[in-house]
Amino acid sequence: MNKSAIAFAVSSVFCAIITATPVMAQGEPSSLDAIIAKGKLLVCTSFSTPPYGITDADLKPAGFDIAVANLLARDLAVELELVDVASQARIPSLTAGNCDILISSFGVTAERAKTVWYSVPIYVDTQTVIAPSSTTFSSYEDLVGKNIGVTRGSTNDTLLTEKALPGTNIMRFEDAATGNQALFSGQVDGIVSGTAAAFTITKETDAFKPQFPMRTSPMGVGIRKGESDLLQWVNTEIMLLWNSGDLQAAQQEWIGTVNENLPDYWF
Repeated sequence: MNKSAIAFAVSSVFCAIITATPVMAQGEPSSLDAIIAKGKLLVCTSFSTPPYGITDADLKPAGFDIAVANLLARDLAVELELVDVASQARIPSLTAGNCDILISSFGVTAERAKTVWYSVPIYVDTQTVIAPSSTTFSSYEDLVGKNIGVTRGSTNDTLLTEKALPGTNIMRFEDAATGNQALFSGQVDGIVSGTAAAFTITKETDAFKPQFPMRTSPMGVGIRKGESDLLQWVNTEIMLLWNSGDLQAAQQEWIGTVNENLPDYWF
């Protein structure tokens, strides 16, 4: 093969690689710019995961996650639109483009991080067993032979599935509110949830109490992989909300406790 033919072959291969590589078209707005341009931030969340997401007495969305979403929209100077999704539909809804970001008691796990990006944490919860006050559960051994409720597809579900000993009956509910009702009605002997949920329950009644801690669980904002500009803005915003005290105020109002600090990892 002569030099001219070799050069042509190399050029052809190079052009094929460039053609096959997905690139952002010149002038195409980034995800952050697109949100600003449309004047609206779409947030996937849940209205049935107290105290993170609820419907208040006026039938309006409220809760810690909703408060954070409002703060982000405020500082982007855009309208907020909330998209109510079930726990197991959170990641599919985000990756399908049904919303811009996900704020829905979204615990950080290595498995989920294969599919989506996480912001720095907005709250660090502790997963615990909540049961009637007359009950004493001090270890996984005490759960054997008991009906323990979790929210399907949640970190609580993953944790108990991984840690439960044989003979533990795991009952999966579609949302946290349904699981809570199962606890109140005696359908289950206990539920696995966070200290935030325990605060909500024990604030209303002394019939139930946290039993034993299982694991700490940082929670972040979910973002589609590749949207680095949006991730950078959200991380910066969370830092500023922490510095201003707005994030701690939302934690205190809805969760009843304030983190002393948040994990500090950056990309």
